[in-house]
Amino acid sequence: MIKTQTSILWRSAVSLALLLLTGIIIGILMVPKTVSKNTDQHVAVDTVEVFPLERRHGGIDFKIDGEVIPFRQLDIVPEVAGRVIYKSDNCRPGHSVQSGEILLRIDPTDYQLEWEQRTEAVEQAKVNIAENAVQTENAKKELELAEKQLEIRKRDWERNQILAQRKVVSAAELDTAQSSLLSAEETIQKLENQLRIYETQKNHLAVAIRKEEIAVKTAQLNLERTEVKTPLGGVVTSDSFEISSFVQRGTSVAKILDTSQLEIQCSLYMKQLQWIWRQTGTENGGYVFSPTPVTILYEIDGEQWAWEGTLKTLDGGSLNAVTRMVPCRVKVDDPQSVGAVPTRENRTSNAPPTLFSGMYVSIIVHSKPAVSLYQIPEKALLPGNTIWTATNGQLRRHTIRVAATVADGVLFYADSEELSPTDLVVVSPLAAPVEGKNVHIVNTGNKNVAVAR
Repeated sequence: MIKTQTSILWRSAVSLALLLLTGIIIGILMVPKTVSKNTDQHVAVDTVEVFPLERRHGGIDFKIDGEVIPFRQLDIVPEVAGRVIYKSDNCRPGHSVQSGEILLRIDPTDYQLEWEQRTEAVEQAKVNIAENAVQTENAKKELELAEKQLEIRKRDWERNQILAQRKVVSAAELDTAQSSLLSAEETIQKLENQLRIYETQKNHLAVAIRKEEIAVKTAQLNLERTEVKTPLGGVVTSDSFEISSFVQRGTSVAKILDTSQLEIQCSLYMKQLQWIWRQTGTENGGYVFSPTPVTILYEIDGEQWAWEGTLKTLDGGSLNAVTRMVPCRVKVDDPQSVGAVPTRENRTSNAPPTLFSGMYVSIIVHSKPAVSLYQIPEKALLPGNTIWTATNGQLRRHTIRVAATVADGVLFYADSEELSPTDLVVVSPLAAPVEGKNVHIVNTGNKNVAVAR
């Protein structure tokens, strides 16, 4: 009984001691410590890199996609009808033809006969004009003689009148003299009328010969048109005739694709089109703008090939209703002038001989808008188009208007914020950036390092 009571008392004492010890330890821990003001305080800081703000002077290059289309495709249409007696071996789909090459020849027999007939008609008209000239000349001479005869008759009539007053001649003789005078006047009138007729005939004959000469030229032209030539060089895409077949005037017999030039259909966002408009220093746009150089890229088995072109016109005057983009056209003046894009690997494959209609290509547009731009590394741009600078020993937060993301960074408009080329942009993460926090710029060789504290 006594042992049991002793054991209980011992346990109670141990528990009480443990409670007292715990309370003492908690009290010690809760007592605030005083730190000497002279003691150095070491605070962990974030080390970040900065990048100097750079002016962008090279314009804005942006990439779009496009499809190669023919610059022009011509229908070969005979201007005369007839039976085909010759067809060029090159007038087959896929074959190349040169400008001025004869593609087919139509039987010229009928057109040759027509030309000969019209030529004979011209010669006959010339003979008629010569006859009219002779007749006119003869009539003029006869008129001269008749006028002399009339003068004689007038003098005779006047003498007979004087003699009749003297009773020397009879009334019958006076009447005879007057009749001769009237006859001479009538002859002159007839000759004058004949001359007027000859003059009228001369005008009609002149008109007739001009008509016949035009008919000769038409017959000659039709005769020449029996040889159908291509007005441009290119590739034959289709043909629909053979030797001995009959072709109609105005009916297409072949199609030629012009390969000397090509165009590319593409589309621009309004923001990109604005850069093109701004190349002239004004924001007012139009359907035709300043020619902008472009580079066309096409990839074959990992290799890229390049052509030069020009973007200068819209493809219509409206936005695409689905994509809300502006259709444009790129002109390629020399589709066969191709160059390889340098790569690290040494490849030996041959370049394509030319751009082909239907190719899907990439287009690098080299725009140079008349605006001020800054360039920063892409990693300096934070969500919300925000950047931090560490200029003059303090962190500053800026919201910018991004123009474009290019291969070597981000471009933004210089009027976005009051920034200058002397500002330093933070490019490494900040743990907890605060506006106005002091920073320390540390020179580490080629890089400036800002230490936030």
